[in-house]
Amino acid sequence: MDYITLTGVSALGTHGVLDFEHTAPQPFVVDATLYLDLSDASRSDDLADTVSYAQIADRIVSVIQGEHCDLIEHLAQRIADSILLSWRVQRTVVTVHKPKAPIEQDFGDVSVTIQREQPSGASDGDEKMDTPTKASQAAAEQTEQTEQTEQTEQPDLPELHTAILALGGNVGDVSLAMREAIVSLDALPGNQITGISALYRTAPWGVPGAEPVPDFYNAVVELSTPLSARELLDHIHAIEAEHGRTRDVHWDSRTLDIDIIDFNGTVSADPDLTLPHPRVWQRAFVLRPWLDVQPNAQLVGEHEGAVAELAQRAPDAHAVQLESLDWILQTGRTKEDGQR
Repeated sequence: MDYITLTGVSALGTHGVLDFEHTAPQPFVVDATLYLDLSDASRSDDLADTVSYAQIADRIVSVIQGEHCDLIEHLAQRIADSILLSWRVQRTVVTVHKPKAPIEQDFGDVSVTIQREQPSGASDGDEKMDTPTKASQAAAEQTEQTEQTEQTEQPDLPELHTAILALGGNVGDVSLAMREAIVSLDALPGNQITGISALYRTAPWGVPGAEPVPDFYNAVVELSTPLSARELLDHIHAIEAEHGRTRDVHWDSRTLDIDIIDFNGTVSADPDLTLPHPRVWQRAFVLRPWLDVQPNAQLVGEHEGAVAELAQRAPDAHAVQLESLDWILQTGRTKEDGQR
């Protein structure tokens, strides 16, 4: 199996059992090996066919600088979880170094190494692929078995579509609602979340009312689905309703809003489901997180163009602020606990 290696990704964090380690930052250094199939990328020379190691490095730094862990074993697990959010990464080996650990004896380094894989990985969980050679052998055996099965069974597989969904809200614990919505979307038969953006925060604009309006939080996910755009929209409305979303006022504050931004690059003037979303070209709070999951995204239709360029020209480009890189890894309710 092919692999990408990142070594020496460092940042300051407050991790450790001792009291002073909860408040006094110290250096942590991470090495990570990402096992994935690089066949498409090696031929296409396209970033979309591989994993951005810059994004992985950002995730590692965000976890180190984030929530306190008593044990570097737990820190290593959180880093591995963040790496495996990239669906192309089938397996990762993470080593966390703590070079300034509070040890009285002279020492060179303290480190913990863990190996984790995607929960749905096809390899045998009891087999440890410690070397690229063993990984390649296992992958080859799996490919051969798959080809033999396809030749004998040849099942009718459903056509898969790629959808870009924008999630947002400004009432209650928005990030929790979005995490739960992503789980619900991924749980639909045949669905697979293939990309999740960072979380962004934007001051409200275009929302009526004299009272102060809470800031909006937004993210974008990429979804592989066998559902049609209309079927997907029906499920989205059900998920929104479960989180208290009402549609009495079009531009009002909301607990959870999910929009289909793009569906296979389809152009449709259906008033109930216009594709792509008719106002996305003006919304940096959607365009910017879209780039997190599709760095080379192109908007089709009347306002077609590179999403990266549209994001820079959007009226609210200056107002979109990065809120969190690891928001999807958080559990429970946020500290603000519905006070946003």
